[in-house]
Amino acid sequence: MAYLTTPFKRRWILSTILVIIASLVMVRLGFWQLDRHALRMAYINAVIAEVEDAPFTLTGGPEDNAYAERIYHQAEARGRFDFDHQVIIKNQFYNDALGYDLVTPFLIEGSDRAVLVDRGWVPPEEVQSAEDARKFDEPDLTHIVGRIMPQEKHRGELPSPDNPQLMWYRVDVEGIGAQTPYEVLPYAVALIPPEEPQNEPPYRNPPKFKLDPGPHMGYAIQWFLFAAIVP
Repeated sequence: MAYLTTPFKRRWILSTILVIIASLVMVRLGFWQLDRHALRMAYINAVIAEVEDAPFTLTGGPEDNAYAERIYHQAEARGRFDFDHQVIIKNQFYNDALGYDLVTPFLIEGSDRAVLVDRGWVPPEEVQSAEDARKFDEPDLTHIVGRIMPQEKHRGELPSPDNPQLMWYRVDVEGIGAQTPYEVLPYAVALIPPEEPQNEPPYRNPPKFKLDPGPHMGYAIQWFLFAAIVP
């Protein structure tokens, strides 16, 4: 009889060990999802703080560089647009319609630096060349208010000021700035839409940000339930 029960005991012990290991793994996965939820909530709170805080005033000084990490924060500046060095960003959406965004250097008053400004969305059929884009010039706009945009690192060779690139697939600050005759800040600003309805392009189209906490808390609860059910 002892001969028969020994394999059974071994299988029982092995099964118990496997169940314990599985439960521990599931509990660990539950805590991992809780950690991800905490990180997501910290990000949301940081974005809310940036959005609700008072705007920075850009002066063109070295202190402006530090704002590159303050994504979605409002920034304002006085100066004038340089439409001669404007570029077009392809494959941009506004109200589910595909088109272009116009990004124009804004020369900051009292300095020799500029900030790239996403002035908004225009229908693609109205812009086939740099000359077409000039009909959307806003020379009277000398005070801007926008949000600091998320940044992407430049990939590949930088363009030359002697052979500027008009069409871009993203707001590549380093690349676009390399083809201007002045220094640009290490980030771009997207103009904030006015409170009243926008009736003509360029339609202000700042980047959207999601503030939902995501599924991590639900996943954590599921893993803890699985860990409780397995035994």
